[in-house]
Amino acid sequence: MKKTILTVLAAMLLVLPAKLASQQENFPHVLPPHSAVAGKTLGEWSAVWWKWAYAIPANDNPLLDHSGEKSKFGDVGPVFFLAGLFNTSGSVTRTVTIPTNKFIFFPLENLVNDNVGVTPRQTIDTLVSQIDAALPGVTAIHASIDGREVGDLFSHRETAPVFSYTLQLTDNLQQVVNGITTPDATGTVFPAVADGYYLMLRPLSAGQHVIKFGGVLFGGSLDVTYQVSVTSTRSIEPVVLVP
Repeated sequence: MKKTILTVLAAMLLVLPAKLASQQENFPHVLPPHSAVAGKTLGEWSAVWWKWAYAIPANDNPLLDHSGEKSKFGDVGPVFFLAGLFNTSGSVTRTVTIPTNKFIFFPLENLVNDNVGVTPRQTIDTLVSQIDAALPGVTAIHASIDGREVGDLFSHRETAPVFSYTLQLTDNLQQVVNGITTPDATGTVFPAVADGYYLMLRPLSAGQHVIKFGGVLFGGSLDVTYQVSVTSTRSIEPVVLVP
C-alpha cells in the first residue's frame, strides 16, 4: 500500500525449535521465515514482488483483477506470485492455474514507500522510518491452505532491501490507482522500501487447492481466496520477466 504515509533464555531456546518443528510438521508446504528460494531470501523476493506489481499495466494487473483472469502473470520463473488488492480493502475470489514445480509467494499484508509524487524528496532513512511507523497498522493477518489455518503468522515478517522498480509510461498503478500524475510517476523509481508479512509455499501437489489470506491494515479488512488448479505439467519459462 502506498503511504498518505540466562536460565529463562535457555528454556526459550529449547521451546522455540520444538514449536517450529511442530509447525513444519503440520504445514510442510510453508517455508520458515527468512528462508531462501532459488538464491534469494524471502525479503529479496518481497522486493521482486513489488517490482512485478508495479511493472504490469493497470489493465493487465493481477492486483486489480477480480476473477483470476490475470493471475497467469504471476509466473515469474521458479516462483509464482499471488496478489492481494492494491491500495484497497475488501474481498475477492480468483481462479488460477499453477504448474506443479512452482513455489508460491504472496503477501498477507504489506506496505511500500517511495518518493513518487512527494516534495521534498525523502531520504532512504526517512522512508524506512515512515514504513516502520506504519507497520503496526497491521493489526491482524490470516492464512489457510486447503482449510487448515497457518499459525504464528506475525513471525513471517520480511523486510525488503532498498530497491528500484519501473513504471509504464501510461496506465500504471501510481497513475490509475493513486492518482499521481507528476513526471516521476513513470520510468524507474529509486529508492523504494517495503515491509510486511509474506508466505512462501513449497510446490503443491497436482490437483485442486484453496489458498486464503489477508488481514486488517489501518482498519481495512482484506480477504483473498484463490481456487488453485495445480497441473501435472512442469514449466521452466516464466510468463513475466520482472525488470
